[in-house]
Amino acid sequence: MTSNRSTHEFLHSILQGSFSGIMAFKSIRNENDDIVDFEWTFVNQLASKLVGIPSDELVGSRLLDLLPGNKEAGLFDRYKEVVESRKMVTFEQFYPGEEINKWFKISAVHLEDGFTVNFQDISDLKEAMIESESRGKKYQKLFEESLDPIFLADEKFNVMESNDAFVKLFSSEKNLNSSSLDSLFALTSDFEKFHDEIRKSGKVVEFEADLLNQLGKKRPCLINCSHLIGENDKEKFFLGVVRDLTKRKRAERELILAEKISMTGKLSRTIGHEVRNPLTNLGLALDQLKDEVEQYSADVEIYFEIIERNLKRINNLINDLLDSSKPKELKLQKKSLNEVVQSSIALVRDRLNLRNLRLEENYDRHLTECLIDEDQLKVALLNLMINAIEAMEDGKGILSVKSYYEESSIYLEIEDNGIGIPKENLTKLFQPFFTSKKEGTGLGLVTVQNIIQSHRGEIQAESEVGKGTRFTMSFPILVED
Repeated sequence: MTSNRSTHEFLHSILQGSFSGIMAFKSIRNENDDIVDFEWTFVNQLASKLVGIPSDELVGSRLLDLLPGNKEAGLFDRYKEVVESRKMVTFEQFYPGEEINKWFKISAVHLEDGFTVNFQDISDLKEAMIESESRGKKYQKLFEESLDPIFLADEKFNVMESNDAFVKLFSSEKNLNSSSLDSLFALTSDFEKFHDEIRKSGKVVEFEADLLNQLGKKRPCLINCSHLIGENDKEKFFLGVVRDLTKRKRAERELILAEKISMTGKLSRTIGHEVRNPLTNLGLALDQLKDEVEQYSADVEIYFEIIERNLKRINNLINDLLDSSKPKELKLQKKSLNEVVQSSIALVRDRLNLRNLRLEENYDRHLTECLIDEDQLKVALLNLMINAIEAMEDGKGILSVKSYYEESSIYLEIEDNGIGIPKENLTKLFQPFFTSKKEGTGLGLVTVQNIIQSHRGEIQAESEVGKGTRFTMSFPILVED
């Protein structure tokens, strides 16, 4: 007897000293033998503290009388299932009743015609997990909805994860995760410099390079990237943010161009005024001289013709200079860019056939209409096409014309496989009087640029010696009021 009492007291002390709340219940059944409630048969001190009711009030009382919230929380039904199935269940539960408002980890096991329940207060842990999850979702949302492209790459610079902005700019979602960062760089030397800098210092700050978008077009970009190490020191990866500088660079170019056009216009008007006055005097003097000289030999006639011809040439040059430097007054109408291009090609088709050159056309048939001055735009397109034709070899040349959408603009490309333009001359193409032709005035491309600019568009040139030249023009999409 003494031994049984000692054992009982020993077990009782263990249960009372447990770090978990422990309670035991017996089933209360109705006349149909259905469980309608449970009665406390044992409660340790921690359990009493957790529910906020003294143990002597709990033992002998009914569960739903003192804690009716068990019914609404679904705990009562779970306990019934344990008794009826004789299986143990373990779960996490938020209990909102009787001002308890805590998270518990609960284990219930069948015992005779009742059950025992072991529960731990995990409120602090659960709140920390919820907060961590919320913070993770917040950062994930920032990552996914950032307007700037963001990427996560492994140690070999393979893209592991990226946001929608990155996918939209650089690749298609299907093959993105198999892409390597080096394939995005237009120049291998830029990637090697980027690679060496981040390996050396663990980060790169405002690294500027041309990256290739999903259409293979160069986009000036600013890259910030850090080399990160995971908590276990085994996971190492690169986190980078890319800033597309295309619009900013375009705005800078437009500002510089506007200033250049303004200065060129002022210079042209000054030169025109200062040259045209003495030129007019020379013309008048020549006419007076012809009148005063009644008879003159054929040799003298030749000199008169030389003077007169060159006076006209100088006057025409002044007119071309003034015309190329002033903004065009356009008669804008809704037009199909494809149709204007095709009608311009019709005007040079004889030149193409005469020199046995091939024409390749690739038009986006779904282009919307643009506001276009057809006559002025034809002048610009003819200038570019004739330059392309003259740059190509008879029988081997290919003139390529292509139109397409990209972002908020319509693009037109005119490309040849001619002699190309040296890199040092590319930046001078649109400068007045710069020309590589013997008889050229150097004002043709200035006029072309002026016409495109007047259409609120932009023109750029790419070229490689021996491979050809491509002019790319962009026009704003017509927005209906």
